[in-house]
Amino acid sequence: MGGPAPLIRSIETPAHGRVAIEASDGNRYEADLSPLSAVYCFPRDGSEWSRVSIDSYGLGLVWASRFEVHVDQIIGLATRVEPIAAHIPNPTPPHA
Repeated sequence: MGGPAPLIRSIETPAHGRVAIEASDGNRYEADLSPLSAVYCFPRDGSEWSRVSIDSYGLGLVWASRFEVHVDQIIGLATRVEPIAAHIPNPTPPHA
């Protein structure tokens, strides 16, 4: 491995089975976690899917159903990776 795993700074759950994280390596990762859906505690619907938090170390996500994924799994299943700066909206110029 090239170094320590990046820390998860923020999480979004845009759809059931999908996550988007912003990581300490400066990237935003969008991942489809549905290949893990055979795990017995995989959240069953969108309501359960949205009940997620970052673990206390910042290295994984934990759902209320007790389903867990590590940041390396999210990165490995990523369908899109882009610099976080690409998601920062342009500030509105002040009105004169």
